[in-house]
Amino acid sequence: MAAHAAAANGASVVLLEKHAAIGLPVCCAEGITTFGLERVVEPKSEWIANVIEGATIVGPDSRSVTVYHPKAGYILDREIFDNGLAEMAADVGVDIIKSAPVVGLEKRETIQAVIVDINGARIRVEGRIFIAADGVESRVAHMAGIDTTVSLQNIDSACQYLVDNIKIDRELITIFIGNEIAPGGYAWVFPKSAERANVGVSICPARSGGQNARGYLDKFMARQFPESRILKTMVGGVPKFNRSMPLTVGNLMVVGDAARLVDSLTGAGISNALLSGKIAGEVAAGYIRGEADLPEYPRRFMQLKSRELNAYSMCGSIFVRADDGDFCRILEALDSFFPERKVREVNVPDIILRLVFRNPDLLKMARHLIAR
Repeated sequence: MAAHAAAANGASVVLLEKHAAIGLPVCCAEGITTFGLERVVEPKSEWIANVIEGATIVGPDSRSVTVYHPKAGYILDREIFDNGLAEMAADVGVDIIKSAPVVGLEKRETIQAVIVDINGARIRVEGRIFIAADGVESRVAHMAGIDTTVSLQNIDSACQYLVDNIKIDRELITIFIGNEIAPGGYAWVFPKSAERANVGVSICPARSGGQNARGYLDKFMARQFPESRILKTMVGGVPKFNRSMPLTVGNLMVVGDAARLVDSLTGAGISNALLSGKIAGEVAAGYIRGEADLPEYPRRFMQLKSRELNAYSMCGSIFVRADDGDFCRILEALDSFFPERKVREVNVPDIILRLVFRNPDLLKMARHLIAR
């Protein structure tokens, strides 16, 4: 998205893709809200595996709450989606080089060039502005001097299977909470059809008692989908939002997971990656034209997203410390908060505040948990 936005606004852009194929490997549950996608790019039908109309949350005592939200979001086909974005970038003049990991930087006061490994040869690629969109491990940000260290408390360990031979409601995502299922995290079922879904577990390593995410996922699968067939396996780390991480340093901008622009409660990151990339690309092109400075990127992004990211961060801090009794109380509060079981719009920060202040037990719980 960053490459497309920069080129569409007049910049000359090279996109260095470290993998041999764009969109692979898929390390993502592939869910995004309708607003999160459509505020950045008009979706194409081939990008969409499924349209989501609501969500069910299942508590540790198996009690559940379902809320319907017409066209709430999409389950993407990330391989097709990522290739679609790459085609859009190429159409506005972006040069795309695959199998081109960045292995070094040439720096003076600012970055003069990146060193790229192409078929074993070290190639120097010069630029005036650089954008690091290289994911949670972000070697580029690290080489530029940004502290990318993530503590065990600020990263979740996740494992996901793409499965079929199941029977589910294709219009609903389902979230399972409880410390037996996923300590400090949750399990999810994101349907791609009525018979196929991304099913995964995310846990807080500091609370898992030494057991890995795959072990929790296998137990979950045995209980929920014993007849399913596993088609693909994905594992990885999911960082939490880090408000102290700089989004710019010198002539480098950092976007998406590389910048820790992730929802700390659910681990969702696609919409933030798209939006941060779009803004960074626009600012980069403006800088080249002499019409913008790079700090405009974090200003614009945080003006749109800081309230939401901070609300999710607060909730994530509470969620990771909650016991199963706390989860049951949260579910009871949600049950009373959505009596009609249908909404047309969701403002997460507002819902969080209204839930807490409407329910004295939740307010006490929040104070108690934050103080732990």
